[in-house]
Amino acid sequence: MILYLMRHGKAEAVAERDEDRALVKEGVFQAEDTAEAFLRREWPLPQKIIVSEYRRAVETAEVVAQKLGVHDVKVVDYKDATRWRNMKTYITDEPILFIGHQPSLGMVIEEITGESVSVKKASLHRIEYDPDRDRGEYIDKIERVRK
Repeated sequence: MILYLMRHGKAEAVAERDEDRALVKEGVFQAEDTAEAFLRREWPLPQKIIVSEYRRAVETAEVVAQKLGVHDVKVVDYKDATRWRNMKTYITDEPILFIGHQPSLGMVIEEITGESVSVKKASLHRIEYDPDRDRGEYIDKIERVRK
């Protein structure tokens, strides 16, 4: 099965609480570019997006969902979108996209595949996951940065 993991776009440097940091204009552009690049790759579309409750991740998910035409977006506790043991509970046979944060997503990719991968802002990573083995193969990534 296909897992996609994406880091949120660039956000404000400071807010009263870290959870409240919003995407800046560049972060919105990054999310748009990543979604557009995804469509050009003609990969199987995710049927569901699972997203961390932090504002910058939710705003990234809104942009991506609109561009990809995904209507099933579930906002979850931070840990449910950034800890592999929690993320597994949302997996079905259909492609799924998790949107979260770094360094957590890098650790999840390494836990699933054994590979250490750079997870830049608004980058999206594709993994072919075998639930019977609880292992995956790192396939490819999309890194789009527009200013």
